[in-house]
Amino acid sequence: MKLFHLLRHLFLPHESNNQRAKILHPGSLFLIVLGLVSFQFILGLANRSFPRVLGYAANISPEEVIRLTNQKRVENGLTSLSENSKLSQAALAKGNDMLAKGYWAHFAPDGTSPWNFFLNFGYKYKYAGENLARDFSDPVSAVNAWMSSPTHRENILNPNYQEIGIGVVEGNLAGTDTTIIVQFLGTSLNGETGSISEAKAKGVAATIEPKSSIAPKPTLASTPIPTPVPIPTAAPPQVTTSESAIAFVSPFSSTKGISLLVTGILLMVLSIDFIVVKHKRIVRVGGRTFAHIAYLGMILAVILILKAGQII
Repeated sequence: MKLFHLLRHLFLPHESNNQRAKILHPGSLFLIVLGLVSFQFILGLANRSFPRVLGYAANISPEEVIRLTNQKRVENGLTSLSENSKLSQAALAKGNDMLAKGYWAHFAPDGTSPWNFFLNFGYKYKYAGENLARDFSDPVSAVNAWMSSPTHRENILNPNYQEIGIGVVEGNLAGTDTTIIVQFLGTSLNGETGSISEAKAKGVAATIEPKSSIAPKPTLASTPIPTPVPIPTAAPPQVTTSESAIAFVSPFSSTKGISLLVTGILLMVLSIDFIVVKHKRIVRVGGRTFAHIAYLGMILAVILILKAGQII
């Protein structure tokens, strides 16, 4: 019986809560916001103390990223890309290089370009491109984020590409545990595409500058690069990713799930409150329920945005 009265007090308009569900009172909404912020803080501390329990990479596989990328290409009338082991090794090396040198960019602080990794692993290209993503909880959200960006989408849907390699690494980047997805796209000099043949027939240089997802300035035109130099006969450097971990909790998924749960409960209570007040013809003075819910919704949106993944 006590439980029934407590639930009624929290979720239904009643004399005990001044005819407004207690959870919709300003003080309760403030405590909810405080609880969500505290949850974020606790997750951050736990992620540093237990990196093998909290993480992102457990839900991301290179094979799934490739499948989803090809799905987007097929949906847009393009051929699927073939996975190339050299590109996959190069992408993995790029991810580890970012973790080792502490940067999040297409070009390393020492000037190393993405195309150096292509060549270091023996992939001599006609066309090359790179997309980067970090802190996504699953492959679908990462690929969808790329497709929502015009420059990244252009890379994925470039008809000149024939092959793909994906590297997924996890580690500490600038003091934050993170997961990085490196997507390398390319066409090898060993094969010839229709586009290259047409270019040769028209007297246009067949080798073009590799494209990153960074949009060029409107006043500048892309310039051709020289044909890649022969690759040394030495074996490519061996790069290993961090030890695989079984992540039981994803910080972003947890935040998103709890935020959606809280929002759903509040919307349900708000709907019940509206129906009961209208049915009983309860008169309120200075009610600001909608304003409070809107404020809470804004806080939830900010929390989700702060925890969303990034692409470059």
